[in-house]
Amino acid sequence: MVSFKVILGILFAALVASIAVLGIVSYENNSASNQTAELVRHTHVVLEQANKISSSYKDIQLESNAFLISRDSVFIRPYLAAREEILPLIDQLRKLTIDNQVQSRRIDTLEILIKNLISFGNETLSLKENSTPGDFRFRVKTNFDYREQIRVVINQIKAEESRLLVQRQDAHQASIKAFKKAFGLLLYGIVILLAATFFSVRYNFNKRIKAQDEQKKTNELFVKLFYESPMGIVISRIDTGEIMDCNNAYSELLNYGKSELIGKTAIQLGILQSTSQRNEIVRGAKNQGTARDVEVQLTPKERDPIWVSISMQLIEINEERCLMSAILDMTVHKEAELKITETLNSERELNRLKSDFVTLASHEFRTPLTTILSSAFLLDNYSYGENKEKVGKHVARIKASVNLLTSVLDEFLSLTKIEEGKIEPKTEEINLRQTLETLCGNLKTSVKPGQKIIYNHTGNEIVQSDPVLLGNIINNLISNAIKYSGEVSLIQVTSVVNTNVHLSVKDSGIGISKEDQKHLFERFFRASNAGNIQGTGLGLHLMKHYVDILGGSIEVISETGKGSEFKIMFNPQPAA
Repeated sequence: MVSFKVILGILFAALVASIAVLGIVSYENNSASNQTAELVRHTHVVLEQANKISSSYKDIQLESNAFLISRDSVFIRPYLAAREEILPLIDQLRKLTIDNQVQSRRIDTLEILIKNLISFGNETLSLKENSTPGDFRFRVKTNFDYREQIRVVINQIKAEESRLLVQRQDAHQASIKAFKKAFGLLLYGIVILLAATFFSVRYNFNKRIKAQDEQKKTNELFVKLFYESPMGIVISRIDTGEIMDCNNAYSELLNYGKSELIGKTAIQLGILQSTSQRNEIVRGAKNQGTARDVEVQLTPKERDPIWVSISMQLIEINEERCLMSAILDMTVHKEAELKITETLNSERELNRLKSDFVTLASHEFRTPLTTILSSAFLLDNYSYGENKEKVGKHVARIKASVNLLTSVLDEFLSLTKIEEGKIEPKTEEINLRQTLETLCGNLKTSVKPGQKIIYNHTGNEIVQSDPVLLGNIINNLISNAIKYSGEVSLIQVTSVVNTNVHLSVKDSGIGISKEDQKHLFERFFRASNAGNIQGTGLGLHLMKHYVDILGGSIEVISETGKGSEFKIMFNPQPAA
């Protein structure tokens, strides 16, 4: 391609030089004399028109030959441009020589030859790429014959005009000196053009060498990545699955030598079980051109099956569609996944058994507990005389213990339902102020001597919420405030409804340390200063779940020995 560019550059320089010579001659002759100026100008116009036709038909012949040789579509455009301009040039030449019958006949012959050349060139453009050498030689020879015939006719036209020009040269003798000076300038211009052509060719040559070096480096990098990659890589034919090439990691993964793999298919080697299995694996790559992380089991030579993850990409090699696959051994991960699945199933079964046991225990314990509580009531009613007070104390202890055990069973049962996802909010319209007043009133029977529960409400009273879950939250917080506060203390309950619902329960009890606050809502956690105060560590854990179910948030403000405040906020808007 570089040598062709050099030739093209030389031709272009020669053409420029010829046009420059004709222009200078025309200029010098036209300035010779007033008498012959118009005739000389007319002769030069005819010659210039003939040269344009010569240039155009050469472009047609050269560009069609160039396309025939290289099959590069870049030559079609200049060919079409020359084809469109040459016939109008012939018509113009005919008008210029209309008073010369000999020249007119030559121009008619020239037009026929040019049309034949164009028709032959059009056939060349439509030829297929797989033309035979014989067709190629025939095309080049025919093209050359047309060119020679056209050249002869044009030379005859130019010769006739030159003859006429010679007759008028006597009038131009005075311009010889100026012509020689112009000719020197022409030579100087040609030297410049040749120098420019040389440097252009040199630049293009160096550019191509640099591009070839870059391509070579890229190819070397690809080869290194392909063959030295720790991941198995294989290239196969997309339709048959025949292995064309692979790297060492792939052959080691499947325990085959590279020579055993090349030319065979994974099905023939037993790596895959069937054609349908392979079709299923490559279906995504066939349809979309790429596929990622396809997990499949492969069978290496004389080894146990392995799990792999395959990523595939369609590529083209020598105009053939092929499949490049990158294979990652996932056997260890798959085994770990199976173990995790088994462990998870065991954990689910254990949780199910625990849930069933808690449910069973809760129901089974309730009957004897109810019997014990009923018997305690009866025993308290049947006692009389001087032993009534002593019996009453023991009956009170029995009742308290039964109620405590029942509360523990309720908490365990509630925890099980939460973990199984069986508790869902049942939102309805409630009067928040009346609901909290009732809860506070019911809990006043459980306060210690001197303790007071004070409730205040601000804002709209009607809201949307689940009354059961809301009651469990407030009941737990107030019960804890009663339990962990001393006698003669104040428990403040506040509700505010604005854009959100705000609830607060504040006491002046033993408080919670900053360290304990980090674990306050964990299951079975009890603060370090709880001492002998009864509790299971489930109350706040359950309460936090209830708040989450209602879509709320909770904040704890507390300091050891200075009481605690629990602030809860719900997002739902108050009802209209």
